[in-house]
Amino acid sequence: MTLFNPTLRTPEQNAFVPKISKAESATELNLSDFSAFFQASQALSHQEKNNVFRLRHKVYCEELSFEPPRPSGLEHDDDDQRALHCSLADLHSGEIAGTVRLIHCEQDPAPLPIEKYYAGRFTNVHLTPQCFPRENVCEISRLAVAARFRRRLKDASAKDLPTLSSAHQPFNRYIAIGLYLMATAMCLEKGYYHGFVSIEPSLARILQRIGINFTQIGEAIDFNGKRAPYYLDGREVIANLQPEYRQLMQTLNGQLLSKTGQQVVSQQNHSGSDLQWAIA
Repeated sequence: MTLFNPTLRTPEQNAFVPKISKAESATELNLSDFSAFFQASQALSHQEKNNVFRLRHKVYCEELSFEPPRPSGLEHDDDDQRALHCSLADLHSGEIAGTVRLIHCEQDPAPLPIEKYYAGRFTNVHLTPQCFPRENVCEISRLAVAARFRRRLKDASAKDLPTLSSAHQPFNRYIAIGLYLMATAMCLEKGYYHGFVSIEPSLARILQRIGINFTQIGEAIDFNGKRAPYYLDGREVIANLQPEYRQLMQTLNGQLLSKTGQQVVSQQNHSGSDLQWAIA
């Protein structure tokens, strides 16, 4: 299964990942205020994971019909057993606003989903998962945003457009971006430097605007929309992110670590850590 992402026309692309001008940052939105609305955390307990699976069921099974409904009301698969699960919760209501997972191979070197779906379709043979140590690769997937935190468009082709802002909740539009940043932060924290995603080419271009630079490594396929496989070196994101998004990534990473009680640098056990930005 691929990332939850839209087919976007140009106006909606700008709304999905807006460029923040200096004037806007000073007078309207400041991403440093994002944490006043949302709290990042990692789902560790059985109940926390079920809350994530319940949101995924609402989005993937009930709203988008990408997956068949489950009697349990929980959407999960075998890859969830070797995945890290992150979520953003609305601080006012406590409701989970969005979630994303990170499938890794640290204990289980089995093929990632992207290796199965795109078998024989990789065009850049030097950037496939097989090119890197299994303990350093991961796949970001199952990104979903709760219905009340996104605005639907009348255009049915864009029915799954996530996280457009509303008048009373201007930071809703940054939920999906925050989830990508959280996933990247977890990649770095765990040493899963070589990340892979299956997304629409339009979404890859959108995220490049803020400094998340994907490299397409294979042919696009028709799978819940046109999707292509992409590679991302998480260590490059740190240097390439626009300053306001880099600060947001630091904040979210700090929240994730405070939940798990992990230490940013000690886990890496090397000088000049790729995570030095997180404690700067």
